[in-house]
Amino acid sequence: MRALVALLATVLAVPAAAPVPAGPPPAAASRPLKVVLDADMGELNDDAVTMFMLARDPRVDLLGVTVVSGNTWVEEGTAYALRQLELVGRADVPVVPGAGEPLMPGRQERLDAENALYGKAPWAGAFDSPRPPSYDRLAKPPYGGYPRTRPRAQAAADFLVEQVKRYPRQVTVVAAGPATNLALAVRTHPEIVPLVKQVVYMGGAFDKPGNITPAAEFNWWFDPESARIALRTPFAKQVVVPDDVAVTVPYTKARYDAIVAGRETPVKRMFKDLQGPDFEKDPGHSTFVWDAITAAYLLDPSVVAKAETRYVDVDAAFGPDYGRALGYGTDEFAPPRNPRGTRPATLVLKLRNERFWDLYTGLMRKP
Repeated sequence: MRALVALLATVLAVPAAAPVPAGPPPAAASRPLKVVLDADMGELNDDAVTMFMLARDPRVDLLGVTVVSGNTWVEEGTAYALRQLELVGRADVPVVPGAGEPLMPGRQERLDAENALYGKAPWAGAFDSPRPPSYDRLAKPPYGGYPRTRPRAQAAADFLVEQVKRYPRQVTVVAAGPATNLALAVRTHPEIVPLVKQVVYMGGAFDKPGNITPAAEFNWWFDPESARIALRTPFAKQVVVPDDVAVTVPYTKARYDAIVAGRETPVKRMFKDLQGPDFEKDPGHSTFVWDAITAAYLLDPSVVAKAETRYVDVDAAFGPDYGRALGYGTDEFAPPRNPRGTRPATLVLKLRNERFWDLYTGLMRKP
């Protein structure tokens, strides 16, 4: 027990590395934007579409996809990422499995206590099903069958460190799922912190209730400790796409129809097979595209109509606010009131919706 406490104290400590000045906005870069996508991959979920957007845009050098448990177990997400990259002709992109469990022990076991407080969580992701033994031994094969390509024989945190050191101050990390891999990377190799260009998160609910509990959005609820570690790390730049803006961009049948119209492609066929039945059953069906907003921000920052800077934190104390995103304003005419150790981040709060959908649809319709 004493050894475990010492280990956790080391993991939860805040690194002393200082931030470096942020570079130009992504759209101003003269060379391809180097990105590592860290995702809890599903089959044509928002993580998958984010991967498609980044993999199909020539302005992006997608260095790899690191996989974390969240929406799915890491073994499932690894299989889905490999297979979907094959379907879009990008089997060259490395897929690297990472953390299979949240950082703190007993996270899944505590769900009973949370459900007693709030009722059954509407979505518990990986926790709702047994963990598979391997990426090629799932309860159900991926869409299109098991991948022919294999995952990288390396831990995701080590891959992140490797890429950042290879391309200092050039790599954007898109943390589209729980932040476990990112937290492990900066705790095991704090020297990479000033070498990361920026981190773009999908996570948190700041000015609205959470979508899993009254307090918390899914990604940061799944592993609050890792989200807190990552957000308190002094990266040069941090951008957060919260649930607040995601729920203002509904994905409807009209958007689906615009994607699948015309000559069929492997991506359109996948949309028809996996999403078509929901819209056929209920034309009024709609959902959201959460993580895809992170890719849109990188590809065209002008899709953002409103953003503001706040000091950001996550409540990692177990209780009614476990996983809650906390944002503290930055007023140049008043002294800062943020808790010690918190870092500023840019919160995306409003999009130019039509510009976003033009980008999203165009990339999904690409031959």
